[in-house]
Amino acid sequence: MYNEQVKSNVPNLSVLVSTRRDTASKLGYVCQMHYHNELEFLIIRDGEFVIVSNEREYVAKKGEVVFINSGVPHRTRADVPAKTDLIQFRESDFINSELTKIIKYSRRFNGLTDPQISILKNDVLFNALCEIVEEAAAKKPAYDIFVKSAIHKALGCLYRLGILKGADDLLSSREIQKIIPVLSHINMHYYEDITLKEVSAMLNFDESYFCRLFKNATGATFTEYLNFVRICKAEKMLNKTRDSILEISEAVGFSSVSYFNRIFKKYRHISPRAYRGMLYDNI
Repeated sequence: MYNEQVKSNVPNLSVLVSTRRDTASKLGYVCQMHYHNELEFLIIRDGEFVIVSNEREYVAKKGEVVFINSGVPHRTRADVPAKTDLIQFRESDFINSELTKIIKYSRRFNGLTDPQISILKNDVLFNALCEIVEEAAAKKPAYDIFVKSAIHKALGCLYRLGILKGADDLLSSREIQKIIPVLSHINMHYYEDITLKEVSAMLNFDESYFCRLFKNATGATFTEYLNFVRICKAEKMLNKTRDSILEISEAVGFSSVSYFNRIFKKYRHISPRAYRGMLYDNI
């Protein structure tokens, strides 16, 4: 399995748009097992397309849309002649308000249990994605603006269908509104030795009440959430630096590299060293 490095082909936007036609002479696996940090949409224009993930097969037919969440290992194949359009982008490049930045790790943690792959038949979503493909192909003046608008519509459909959880879904909870100062503090000071006593005192709560409140709001214990944020930060450093595993584990706040390795594997199902190796092997 490899980490696919997605390269944009739409000026001014981090979006990849492409079209593929699989004829009888090209049937079989289109791509081997991989994952990427972008959301992926496949528009099935003709025929059928198969997506394989976690030993399960999803079959999408003409007129349907395949949604693949970020970080989901998958491979695809065509068993019959098919024509598909592919769109990939990072949600954070299009939905990134200040409030979203504060709760983004809560969303990502909750997203671990979101639907990973969905086969959808929705006219609004289908038409929005088709508009992205058509604008990218025609390249008329200001087409990047039309692409961005259609992406927002596509994301809106996913929120409305419950496939993705927006900020409003989380903020409807009174519990998460109470702990926003703590989430903000963790986002800014994740590399420090943040204690349960410290964050409880921030809200003037006793520790046992804070623990219940935090778990109800985020679905994670305070320690699980803090470690998850640190792993997300470490993943970025593994992507962008040549720092050693020890240096990265210390930089994001772990006191032990063995503990860092264990927690990284818990959330990413692979060791930090193997993760980095896949990145460098495929750049």
